[in-house]
Amino acid sequence: MPVCDLTTTCKSLWRAERTFREQKTTLEVRPIYHRRDHTSIGHIVASFLALRLEVDLQRRLDEKGISVSWPNLMRDIGRVHSVLIEPEETRYRLRTTMQGASIHAFHAAGVRPPASITTPSPES
Repeated sequence: MPVCDLTTTCKSLWRAERTFREQKTTLEVRPIYHRRDHTSIGHIVASFLALRLEVDLQRRLDEKGISVSWPNLMRDIGRVHSVLIEPEETRYRLRTTMQGASIHAFHAAGVRPPASITTPSPES
């Protein structure tokens, strides 16, 4: 096996292991003890989907020439919040200012960032 392929394989394995760790920490589900097969399968599928989303976003960031570490990107995205306020009869949803690399994630994914101020529908 060429050294380049070996390096790529090791990085992929490291990324998968890191994703599993981060997902468990983020969701505060450590340790997980599954008692049924379908819960084990659900956990594996959810973890695989999270990894797939990470790989796809990283590929898109690379294609756009955006270099940002994954932990920093997740930290910056985690700082984006929205708040619903209801002064008198009108409702507004306010989004915090996007900082750091969070805006890059939206652009790389081809998704327009949420507006700073919106008026939500009555159902939301």
